[in-house]
Amino acid sequence: MDPSLEQARQAFLAGIEQFERHDFEAAAALFEKALQLAPGRPSVLMNLGVSCVQLGRFERADVCLRQALDADDSQTDAWKAWGVTQMALGDWAQALLCHDKARALGADGADFCLRWGQCLAHQGRLPQALLAFEQALAHDPDLAEAWSQMAHVQRDMGQTAQAIAGYQRALQLGADPELHRYYLAALSPQQPMVNAPAAYVEKLFDQYADDFEAHLVGQLGYQGHRVLLQHLPADPAARFERVWDLGCGTGLCGSLIRPRADHLSGVDLSSAMVAKAQALGVYDSLHALELVDFLKHGTEQADLVLAADVFIYVGRLEAVFEALSPRVRPGGWLAFTVEEADPGLAVQLHSTLRYAHALTYLQDLAAQHGWQWARVQRAPLRLDQAQPLMGAYVYLQKT
Repeated sequence: MDPSLEQARQAFLAGIEQFERHDFEAAAALFEKALQLAPGRPSVLMNLGVSCVQLGRFERADVCLRQALDADDSQTDAWKAWGVTQMALGDWAQALLCHDKARALGADGADFCLRWGQCLAHQGRLPQALLAFEQALAHDPDLAEAWSQMAHVQRDMGQTAQAIAGYQRALQLGADPELHRYYLAALSPQQPMVNAPAAYVEKLFDQYADDFEAHLVGQLGYQGHRVLLQHLPADPAARFERVWDLGCGTGLCGSLIRPRADHLSGVDLSSAMVAKAQALGVYDSLHALELVDFLKHGTEQADLVLAADVFIYVGRLEAVFEALSPRVRPGGWLAFTVEEADPGLAVQLHSTLRYAHALTYLQDLAAQHGWQWARVQRAPLRLDQAQPLMGAYVYLQKT
């Protein structure tokens, strides 16, 4: 026998032993060694890929598992692991294909059905996703995440009572209480108002960062950033010494205001969004912070503060106005967008998990904190179910 092949075999067997001990770092190193000695072996590629999934090294896992399945597409564990990899990399169409392949080869179990349902839900196949989550719960009735994911689908299908029951069951089984009270508040108007958990918003936009502009502007026709600046009451020729772009995202507002700003700062809770904004090269400074935390630190004052499509993820705005008002120069501007709450409600959390605000509520806040109500413009923000979603573009000037 070729000595290198025997060395590869020994490294592979040692890797299997370390994998079974859950020492995935040692296992991956041994599988890498085996692969160098005997390139292209499907079993080595698969085990290396699975080890990399366990270690969160999804780019390497993607390469290994793709090669393993090119050589032998009957490996159920490889399809399962590649499906997890594609979920982590955000390719939900490919993730669903992998889970379908694994399912056809006999893959089953609570965790597998949970992930399969998530893939189906991401592709808009809600009835099938519901069945997958039911299968996950048939395997493990106490799987909190399956109850939660099933409730998401029921909420989106308009099955409000079932969704509420699902979120409540997930809570009973130990699901994140802050997050699930937020989900429940969105479906139960009689519940006390709760703020969106910062971790939820951060994760949402971290996952959204790569496709943000293509989805928001391209698919949903978002125009809030453009309309907000278009109707700014300040002199069109005026420059601003210091501009803050709150909830800057990937920099849609920043790119438009840059020619009129001597110093432009962007703030966003999502570090992935901040990284995208950084790549634009239009900001003088960027901060991955919750906006009230940003406003509470520092003494410099802004001349213009922008918040396009931001307050829909904040809820009650008392803390924002309290922190912001001392940080804006007299005569400075605050320009923001909101969705309008139903009559009789000051702040409303919709089933979409977005907040809406009454203009009377905003007027009261402005008066309490030294702002003059300069203008409100009603215009579409974006599309919602292929229909224009109207919003309010609000402009306040510091007195």
